[in-house]
Amino acid sequence: MNLEEHAQECNNALNDLVGKEILDIEFKPIDINCWKLYITTSSGKMVMSFCKNWSCPEVENRK
Repeated sequence: MNLEEHAQECNNALNDLVGKEILDIEFKPIDINCWKLYITTSSGKMVMSFCKNWSCPEVENRK
């Protein structure tokens, strides 16, 4: 997958937040270079994992 395709995939995952009520956000460091952002919405939870050298976050939707 090239960078442009990966960026589009990331954008599509983030668009899942549009129109949802955000109820809670929690930020947790994993180590000096990686973090997780837990976003609780009206229809489930989105977990975004970021690392310093990644081109965009990894997104996981949990119902």
